[in-house]
Amino acid sequence: MRTPVNSMGVFGFFVSLFGLVFTLGAISPVGLLISLMALFHPRRGFAVAGVLFGLMGTALIAAIVGTATVAADAYHHYAHEMPQIEQTLAHLDEAIVVIETDRQAKGELPEGVDGNKLVLPITDAWEQSLRYEPEDSGQYAVRSAGPDQQFDTPDDLRMVPTHH
Repeated sequence: MRTPVNSMGVFGFFVSLFGLVFTLGAISPVGLLISLMALFHPRRGFAVAGVLFGLMGTALIAAIVGTATVAADAYHHYAHEMPQIEQTLAHLDEAIVVIETDRQAKGELPEGVDGNKLVLPITDAWEQSLRYEPEDSGQYAVRSAGPDQQFDTPDDLRMVPTHH
């Protein structure tokens, strides 16, 4: 007498294979689950093959979704954030010109509060005021809070004057 075929294993195998070849992995997770359940029945050959094809299809769909997510994030960054960053850099440069003009007129850098009053009317691309930061070394920087609109976070934009 012939041992019965593991029909669940055969079905899981074909669903996994069909999902991998014809749907770029979209239905492979279904075939993977069916094949995993079929492993508990005798005659596991098709079930093992279904698990392997199901894993490959599931990995393929995960790679496609991951790539699309990274591409969408990169598009958002370059289409939306980069113009705002470039606009803010131009405003930071404008603030440095204001500070340097004041320094030349008075012969010294403004104190912290006075420097901040000078740059207060200048805003970044997110409509937030810039911040003047004098340093003990006699230098200074002008800072934007950046996209998150919170100062002293990693996305802040900071510019120091360059002397030619």
